[in-house]
Amino acid sequence: MKVILTKYHEKLGDIGDEVEVKSGYANNYLIPNGLAVPYTKGNVNQMKLVKKAAIKVEAKNIKEAEELAAKLSELEITFIVKTGEEGKLYGSITNKDIAERILEERKIEIDKKKVDLQEHIKELGTYDIELKLYKDINTTLKLNVEPDEESKQLIEEHKKQVEKEEEEKKQKEEAEKEKSEEAAEDKKQKSDSGKGRTKKEKVVSEDKEEPADSGKKG
Repeated sequence: MKVILTKYHEKLGDIGDEVEVKSGYANNYLIPNGLAVPYTKGNVNQMKLVKKAAIKVEAKNIKEAEELAAKLSELEITFIVKTGEEGKLYGSITNKDIAERILEERKIEIDKKKVDLQEHIKELGTYDIELKLYKDINTTLKLNVEPDEESKQLIEEHKKQVEKEEEEKKQKEEAEKEKSEEAAEDKKQKSDSGKGRTKKEKVVSEDKEEPADSGKKG
């Protein structure tokens, strides 16, 4: 089915574009949601006027998005959070939280949907977050997630405890290995000693035996 787009569609095209789609997709999704109209002569003429006006709006939107990208370029924001001893956050940081922090720090309002966060942030670290401002106009901000003082101390104590346990485990393994090697060496020495006695006894036994013609003269 042929339709005319009334709005920009990421996969299909821009406003006023004529595209071929499945009739079910057109009738059940595009047309009911105001994303397209059926391809007719009247709609073609109407959309030519709409597209002409849209070109001016498009230029305005692109300019605003580029200016916004410039303002947000090299932006770095930091969240100080509470965590457990392993650095896991109590809760998570969402795209809404990031949008609110941008507004707070830069006085720039960003739609949370433009914050391209694949999944909520639940761990400490540094993240590169992409902001999809308008069509192909994107920018990236650096997001730091750091623990508060109480959490930092908790993490440090846990780290020391883990290191201590690992060291004790290592020492125990080395002691067991050394003990095993000593036991193996001791077993080897006893085995070698047993072989030596058997050989000595055999030699003595042979010395005690006399030839059958011993004492006889030719």
